[in-house]
Amino acid sequence: MVMKHERRRLACVLVTTAIAAFTYNSPALAASSADPGVTQCDRLASHPHDDKRVAPPLARVADSAAALEACRRDLKQFPGHPRLQFLLGMLLDGEPRARWIKSPGLPWMKKASDQGYLTATYMMGRSLLKSWGRGRRREGRDLLFVAARKGHLQAQAELPRYIGRMNDALRKEALEWGEIAVKRGNIDAYASIASAYLLVTSDAKNYPKAIDYLHKGDRAGSLEAMALLGRLQVFPFAPNGMRELLPENHYGGMQRMLDAARGGSKRAAFYLGLLYAGSTISVSPRREKMIYWFCRAGERGRYMVAETLERDVSTFRCPVEKMQKKNSKSLGQ
Repeated sequence: MVMKHERRRLACVLVTTAIAAFTYNSPALAASSADPGVTQCDRLASHPHDDKRVAPPLARVADSAAALEACRRDLKQFPGHPRLQFLLGMLLDGEPRARWIKSPGLPWMKKASDQGYLTATYMMGRSLLKSWGRGRRREGRDLLFVAARKGHLQAQAELPRYIGRMNDALRKEALEWGEIAVKRGNIDAYASIASAYLLVTSDAKNYPKAIDYLHKGDRAGSLEAMALLGRLQVFPFAPNGMRELLPENHYGGMQRMLDAARGGSKRAAFYLGLLYAGSTISVSPRREKMIYWFCRAGERGRYMVAETLERDVSTFRCPVEKMQKKNSKSLGQ
């Protein structure tokens, strides 16, 4: 009887020891649950809108190939870590592709989003909103709402930009999130709300508020506010009734767009590309400047260059970065 009891106790000890050994010594499990600290992936790809970043934010990834290699390597060491999954997904999402091709970064961002990584949810929404395909934009909008409702600041700030196809209830909620983002200190929310009132709803009663928000965003240093304010001051077309509140100002508007584009605003770069393509009589068409600024505007700009030059959109590629850097000083004037 005693021996039977001893055998049972020994069996329990062995089982407990085996469980403990697997829990603490299994490389895969230990790596996935461990805190990786600041990895090379973080250093090369830290995202400015990631509230859980552990490295200084980067306005742009300087070397995407090196960053991709680092993130893949770090994920092998720490498999399943949501921040690293998000960063890899974000880098893959930034790789050139046609807008109708679904982002290869989405599966990685989804893995992070499923673990509650809100920035991944937000970036999934952004990616889908920029792509073509049945239901993708609606799915992207819904993901932005998910992120905003759970507290992601940039998602709250950007939602008003996408109110065009929303019903009245969702429009109201999106604008409310934009106002919350303003109160939380997000300066890009000024331009997002102004864009909704001026360019989407043409809501004349809110024009004064929209113009005031653009000026506030401009003074606060929002590149998006600078880009939109500059566009409205330079381009001849404007919402009916807005000119009394915001007169044309070619010099000030051009300077705002240049400052915003140089700061990294793809929207401002796109506006400058349109200007130098000859869309207004106030700015003479300039082929080199048109190509330069459209190519700074990302995929949408690349399409515009190809169309303007009557080239095949699917195969046309912008000039290499070295040429752009060499000419940027003279072209930007």
